Amino acid sequence: MTVTQIVNLLHKSIANKTYDFVPTEKNRNSRRKYGLTMFDVEEFLLSISKQDLAKGPRSDRDVPGDEIFIFKKEILNDVTFYVKIKKDKKVRYNIIKILSCHEDEN
Repeated sequence: MTVTQIVNLLHKSIANKTYDFVPTEKNRNSRRKYGLTMFDVEEFLLSISKQDLAKGPRSDRDVPGDEIFIFKKEILNDVTFYVKIKKDKKVRYNIIKILSCHEDEN
């Protein structure tokens, strides 16, 4: 999958509310820290473009054969979020799995 394809799938999944958002502690803590609602996060994810790509496609170390894409983008002034996504191959239709969406640690 190309970066353009994954970004298009991200936007489509967010718009259709068919994405899978992994509820990790880092993801929840970053939302809480900055007072972000899921609506805020969805709007942010819809703003991601291929120019925000930091790494990828890369092999998913947890699921061999899957590819991950990592994006970094400012969500608020001076606050950059790290976003790691992949196409969810466990379902028959195309949706995005959002593995990480939290404050960048670098």
